[in-house]
Amino acid sequence: MTASAKESVHPPAEDVRVPDEGAPYSKRDEDFVRLLQAAGLACELDTSQLGLIASMIAESRVYSRRIDILERYYRGSDDASIAMRRRDSDRFFMHDDGVAVNAHQLVASLASLHPELGQVNLQRIGSDEGPLVLRAGENFSAVTDEDDEDAEAGTVAVRALVRALNALLAKAEVAERLVPLIPDESRELYLGVTEEGAMTLLQGGCTELSAVAALREFASW
Repeated sequence: MTASAKESVHPPAEDVRVPDEGAPYSKRDEDFVRLLQAAGLACELDTSQLGLIASMIAESRVYSRRIDILERYYRGSDDASIAMRRRDSDRFFMHDDGVAVNAHQLVASLASLHPELGQVNLQRIGSDEGPLVLRAGENFSAVTDEDDEDAEAGTVAVRALVRALNALLAKAEVAERLVPLIPDESRELYLGVTEEGAMTLLQGGCTELSAVAALREFASW
């Protein structure tokens, strides 16, 4: 079955959520959860949990609110075992610009969600000035991001690391790849889905990359 056979959810206008009277969440929130589950994600997020999460987050613009919902869901009500199960199941990865981490720490976090790859290292080829690559066993993947022209010297874009990791997943024949949801001002969020699931999210207006070819290239499908 192709992704086009799934029910399509139209992307929302970027405005402030207006809750339904008497409910902590709106139909827009429900539609977002329905879309995630159609893509094989957030299987434990029912309306009861959505209501609890929605009651704890502040009003915000659409894409920030989506990230708020997912951040709370994957936190697992501060139960470490629940949080780990949900994060591992959906390969949930989020980066907040306000949290100081280096590239090696990011790679370690990404690798922990993909045990199929074994140990993953960030290294340079040839010399201290050589090109950056991710290495998993005998497989290498270049760390490049032509879209990140404003990156400071000596820094590595998160999306470049994720793109490189996806290439390693392709070489390891892992079906799920990390796709970027629409970010907000400070947070990037990635979830692991199959190609069919990714197209479902794209059709629903949830992915940062809105062109099919660009999303497939990013995920190395």
